[in-house]
Amino acid sequence: MLHSVWQASQILWSLHTQESSSCKEITKNKYCRSYDIDVQGLPIQVDHYDPSTQYAGTVVVIHGMSPKGKQDHRVSELCFALSKVGYRVMAPDIESIKQLIICPSQIDTIADFLYKIATDEKLTPSGKIGVLAPSFSGAMCLAAASLPSIKDRVTAVCAIGAFTEVESVMAYLLRNGAADPYGRFIVLKKIVPLVCSESGLFQGALDAAIQDNLNEIDFDELTNAYNLYLSSLTESNRQKIRRLFYDVLYREELFASSKLVLSEELKALDIVHRIDDLSAKVFLLHGFADSVIPCQQSERLYQELKALNKSAELVITPFLSHGDTQIRLSQLPDMARIVQGFASYFRSISHAGV
Repeated sequence: MLHSVWQASQILWSLHTQESSSCKEITKNKYCRSYDIDVQGLPIQVDHYDPSTQYAGTVVVIHGMSPKGKQDHRVSELCFALSKVGYRVMAPDIESIKQLIICPSQIDTIADFLYKIATDEKLTPSGKIGVLAPSFSGAMCLAAASLPSIKDRVTAVCAIGAFTEVESVMAYLLRNGAADPYGRFIVLKKIVPLVCSESGLFQGALDAAIQDNLNEIDFDELTNAYNLYLSSLTESNRQKIRRLFYDVLYREELFASSKLVLSEELKALDIVHRIDDLSAKVFLLHGFADSVIPCQQSERLYQELKALNKSAELVITPFLSHGDTQIRLSQLPDMARIVQGFASYFRSISHAGV
């Protein structure tokens, strides 16, 4: 009990004190090495972090929707922090997620990777693993952990800022002016090729806007990638792109049309209907003001898990943004709830002495 609380406290303190520039130092750290693992005949590049203290268990960390993949500094810092409290951490690059593709097949890809790690006696002596993932990937991991091939090998899943079903999240990102533009761009990249005859024109603008967002360049900056792309087009094409970016009714029309094509995928990404066989303990952590996936998604997921008699804990906190690992020590009562949630997660995945 006390050890898991210590682990949780150390993790939160590490994430609070680390800076994004530490990513380069982490990748060079003697506890981290990168190599390929063959999964179902395909090579998957993985960052392998060995524990810097007594081995406590093996954790698989799946990155969120970012072209940086496992090299996203938030992922690297989290993996490094986990290794410092005794965990062997395996962080793969899932190519389709790096390419910002929303696709149900990612569930099977993740499950195959989890199985590979869990059944490797050198990496996982106990044959049991923990899983941790942010955002869209968090929900995918819950579905993956419920599949027959892996359900008895995943002891706990921590999902940070996860969704319950993707259709309402997509609708929120397309319609709500307060929604995060990055999430909106990803959704548009999904639906534009399905319903727009000039999808190549739109994709160029979306890719440029995503690049600016990742580089933290203001959307209105005249020399950013988005505006440079617009400057290369005719005025007629610029107007088409501006309509896509600023006309909510137009985006709703596109989404309504795309749902005819996406009906099976949307159904497959209704996570509630994919967790009947889940045996892992679940820890849901969500930022109160998350502007990509609203916290109501985790609240609903928690209620559904409890209705299915699953072991689950939920913490909604105002001190966490979407996909963030930079914990802010602003109020001790809220931090105590986060520590308790992580401590319970660590107790479920720890195999000290194995």
